[in-house]
Parts: sequence; structure tokens; C-alpha cells
Amino acid sequence: MTTLKMLTTGLLLVGPALLFSAPVAPADPLTPPTPAEMQFLDQARRLLPRAPDPMVAFNSDGELLDQGRQACFMRDNGRVGYESNMLPPVITQLALVYLCPR
Repeated sequence: MTTLKMLTTGLLLVGPALLFSAPVAPADPLTPPTPAEMQFLDQARRLLPRAPDPMVAFNSDGELLDQGRQACFMRDNGRVGYESNMLPPVITQLALVYLCPR
């Protein structure tokens, strides 16, 4: 009986820890994108296949918008550039032009 209790307790403690450590995946937006977001996504789809990082070209609209908003947030905190925000330069430049308030 004690082995069964220990196994059950172990599963109850380890199970949620594994769920909390899983990365969060941004979903595609539920509301229609604004005109600025549409321009950002159009330009991103046009430029990302030519980007040197092939994994960035396969991001969904939700991931691209999330990265663009992160670039705006980092700029508001005074962090611009790949070394400070770890975002692809193409995403950062497009976000500064189309997404960040002027």
C-alpha cells in the first residue's frame, strides 16, 4: 500500500510541474487585425522567406504579431537591437515601422 501511495503522490507532484514548464504557444488572433497589423503581416510574409533564419519564415500570424508587440514593448523600455531583445532584425524593423505607436 505504501508503494502505491508513494507512486500516486509522485505523479500528482510531477504531473503539474511538467505542464507548467511547457512553453506557451501564441494563438492566431481572434479579432480581425487592424490595418497597421495587416501591413505588418503582409510585409513580414514578403520579407521573411528571404531572411537568414529559416525558422522565422514558418511563424504563424499570432507568433509574428506577438514578436512585433514584444519589439514595441522592448523599445519602450529602451532596448532596441538583436542583442537586447533577441528578436530577428526583420521583425524588429517592421514592428517599429507598422506596430509601435509613433
